[in-house]
Amino acid sequence: MWASQDPTTGAITASDPTTGTVFSADPTSGVVFARDPQGVTYASDPTTGTTVASDPTTGVLYASDALGGLYAADPNTGSSFAADPTTGILYAADPAGGVYAADPTTGTSYAADPSTGVVYASDAAGGVYAADPTTGSVYASDPSTGVVYASDAMGGLYAADPNTGAMYAADPSTGLVYASDPSGAVYAADPNSGVTLVSDPTTGVVYSADPSTGAVYGADPNSGVVWQVA
Repeated sequence: MWASQDPTTGAITASDPTTGTVFSADPTSGVVFARDPQGVTYASDPTTGTTVASDPTTGVLYASDALGGLYAADPNTGSSFAADPTTGILYAADPAGGVYAADPTTGTSYAADPSTGVVYASDAAGGVYAADPTTGSVYASDPSTGVVYASDAMGGLYAADPNTGAMYAADPSTGLVYASDPSGAVYAADPNSGVTLVSDPTTGVVYSADPSTGAVYGADPNSGVVWQVA
């Protein structure tokens, strides 16, 4: 290896004939630069512990800091990446403003849509989730059953079962629980009174059951007739 020093600036230059790498050191900042035969350039700052590298083939810039953080930026796609050494979480961002994260420890991944603000997540079990900060709605999908759950900013709870076609809803203000099936029948249950209601989609008749008496009633909205069934 040979080395030389610029008497004017004090900069030191060295070359390694074995690897073909050329080094230079800035005496003012202490930053050390290097360039290998493939054209890859490096810079290392001993003051901050930061190291930067540029790949001439792809144009990608790489960096690491004193804490072990790893970073990359691709000027061709506008994407950037970061790895947190303390948690192992990987982060990424694209030119459209999308932000992503993946936790290899838990298998959970996240994505944020900059156009809507919706945040998506998935876990190692295959569960998929979404949260909309604008509306306050939250969604979840159970991979074992296929059931999709949702809640809104007012506390309403919903569920849809794609296997049976059934849908459910709970009203937080009244406590009423509603359900419907593929036939079009609609059900309601009042946990406060114990009364249950069923609407027949074929006739339009609404049936109700009173748990205190065991009586069942029917009401025809077309004729207005009400009668006791049992």
